[in-house]
Amino acid sequence: MVNIHGFILINKHKGITSRKVIDHISKSLNIKKVGHTGTLDPLASGLLPVAIGEATKIISFVQNMKKFYTFRVNWGRSTTTDDLEGEEVLSSNYRPSKKEILNVIPKFKGEIKQIPPKFSAIKINGKRSYVLARKNLSFNHLPRNVIIYDLKLINYINEDVSEFNICCSKGTYIRSLARDFGKELNTEGHIIELIRKRVGIFSLDNAILLDLSKKLIHSPMILKNLITIDEIMKNYPSLELNSSEAERIKYGQKINVSDMKYFGEFKKIYPNFNEIDKIYCFTKKNPIALSKIRDDVVKPIKVFNL
Repeated sequence: MVNIHGFILINKHKGITSRKVIDHISKSLNIKKVGHTGTLDPLASGLLPVAIGEATKIISFVQNMKKFYTFRVNWGRSTTTDDLEGEEVLSSNYRPSKKEILNVIPKFKGEIKQIPPKFSAIKINGKRSYVLARKNLSFNHLPRNVIIYDLKLINYINEDVSEFNICCSKGTYIRSLARDFGKELNTEGHIIELIRKRVGIFSLDNAILLDLSKKLIHSPMILKNLITIDEIMKNYPSLELNSSEAERIKYGQKINVSDMKYFGEFKKIYPNFNEIDKIYCFTKKNPIALSKIRDDVVKPIKVFNL
């Protein structure tokens, strides 16, 4: 088994599932602990951050980062999947003008309610939504609150197709956005192209394309492009430990903040430290644990077994 812990950025191409990417990496490196930070549909391409080894313990931090996409909408037709892979549901002869699209965009900015696509991985009574949809079973998703930080029309290609850039929160379905956009414009709409460009600090420009026919264990590109846990977590509240403190935390022991060498520096930066849910503890760039501080005591939540 290869001793690798960190993130690699994958440029997922169209036609494969995110799960297939994960399975390939896991099998190639002979590592069971591999996970991604947000599914990309088979139709979609672009950035898929993949956590390896102990980095799987910080997936939630990356999942909560802002997402950036470029997508294209085809007007005049809605589908069962809200993208071009589905069967036609409704059609319209009306096509929105560039001015009409620009006028509607503000309605989709900020915190909005969104109903996820029926063909999604959301579970209903323990069953994946897409499984129920394929069986033509009747069900409805409840609206969810998501945040659209920015939405721009970047190319009015023709009356049938428009291209957009979006920055959005975790849980946003771009397919749902295209569907709802069409309704607001008195027509129908579905996604024909979706590319994830960024996830927080991660960029597609730094991602690698996988050759699924080759094993990664013999490839230097993994170690060359590995982003360490420390590189990522330094963007969050971070508490440095000395060697003896690190040893105690690794064994699950609590430490009073008055006994900690660097706590004074941490307190200056984060005076409300008792309100922070998870604090990254490290020593000399080595990840030690995710911890919390309550009643002036540091208690480990998740320890990194490196």
